[in-house]
Amino acid sequence: MTTYILHGGETSRDTPDNELFFKYFTHFVQKDEVRVLMCYFTKKKEIWETRLETDRKKIEKQTTKKVSLTLATDPENLIQKLDSHDVLYVAGGEPEPLESYLPLFKDFKQKLDGKVYVGCSMGAFIVSSQYVLTFEKQAAIKVHYGLGLLPMSALCHWDIEKKKEEKIRLLKQAAPDIPILALNECKFAVFIQ
Repeated sequence: MTTYILHGGETSRDTPDNELFFKYFTHFVQKDEVRVLMCYFTKKKEIWETRLETDRKKIEKQTTKKVSLTLATDPENLIQKLDSHDVLYVAGGEPEPLESYLPLFKDFKQKLDGKVYVGCSMGAFIVSSQYVLTFEKQAAIKVHYGLGLLPMSALCHWDIEKKKEEKIRLLKQAAPDIPILALNECKFAVFIQ
């Protein structure tokens, strides 16, 4: 069984929902010491360490458990370290290079069994069956295919989306029988599968 926590974007804002989101990094792990693997492949490499420290403070503020954070440096490193961690966090940001790494994660479902997966925006998109990107500078008017770990389509940053009907239509054409999860910024959903 895997717990998926999917966030609609903008975890950097100080909101009660984001505080609860960071609490959930450790909440579903039945241990006093929690090991979290942090993945920032969607962001420029030069800011990874800064984001790690920012996120560390937010997670530690919301828990009484001892938390250990490890940075995944590349896809192979992520796959290698995942077995020894309780939680995997995939941050939001740009689709590349993360989308190009997806074929390397073909055994992800088994590797995540018994763990907590936390994904923000792009991190939420990649575990869905399909998604449409949000921002105009991205390939935002086509269906992208995720790992399909959750049998649903995903839309993030929904509250600021300008082409709602068009994106719903695209997803329904691609997979008419699966539900669409639309997540607003600073909001999240939890799935246990």
